Amino acid sequence: MNLLFVSLSTLSALYVGMNRSHRYRMDIVHETNDSRPIRSLKDLTPSQLHPQATSSRHIVTPPIDSIPISLVSCSTTKGFLHIVVHPSWAPLGASRFLQMVDTEYFYSKVALMRCLRNFICQFGIAGDPSYNQEYVGRGKNLKDDPNLTPDLGPNMQWLPEGPSHRTNELGVKRFARGYLAYAGGGKDSRSNQFIVALSDNERLGGGSPWEVPWGEVVGEESFATLDKIYTGYGEKGPSQGRLLREGSSEEVAKEFPMLDYILGCKVVDSE
Repeated sequence: MNLLFVSLSTLSALYVGMNRSHRYRMDIVHETNDSRPIRSLKDLTPSQLHPQATSSRHIVTPPIDSIPISLVSCSTTKGFLHIVVHPSWAPLGASRFLQMVDTEYFYSKVALMRCLRNFICQFGIAGDPSYNQEYVGRGKNLKDDPNLTPDLGPNMQWLPEGPSHRTNELGVKRFARGYLAYAGGGKDSRSNQFIVALSDNERLGGGSPWEVPWGEVVGEESFATLDKIYTGYGEKGPSQGRLLREGSSEEVAKEFPMLDYILGCKVVDSE
């Protein structure tokens, strides 16, 4: 099946099936900084569930959630990250992330390997090198997401394109803090690596379909965790090649003792 022409009904069925099949490895109950628990989608505000451009956070209103959303909770060495996955924002990208969560990929201890202060943090290479085999290699990259809104062109990138749209008239920047996308580098280049924005920025998502957000971090606790992630190594952390060979080895830990990790992710609720 040509992934660029998957129907919306097929994608909806795929997500319903995936959401029903998730295995819960452990119970995760997190508290936000204001002591409100995040146990399910019901604990989120309307703007966290279905964002609009009426706030100071989003430069434009994201695509309407015509495919069910999911709440994923990830444990890290600096705290918890709650992520709302929006398949309608990027169906193929969201599907792969949920597949990785479903197969307990992130329990392999995934390094937050390239974290740049006030910019982004890159992660995704498995702590156990054997886990990468399903996603890395010839023919395993994702196709760029198809655009479900025809007037925006053939490939999905719902953020406004070009230098003139880096901010809007209210000063809202294009790629919001907490947006999640793939760390791609060209057409059909997405594999198993992701970025999360550590601050609002105007450089990302400027027309590149591989940088289309597929979800976002929500909740005060999550943003506090983002603030705690170590960024001191910057571009000089462990290389991608080394992590692909060694994973999150003892040698890597000794050489980069401040490096943070994702310790596990699970779906805690779905529509």
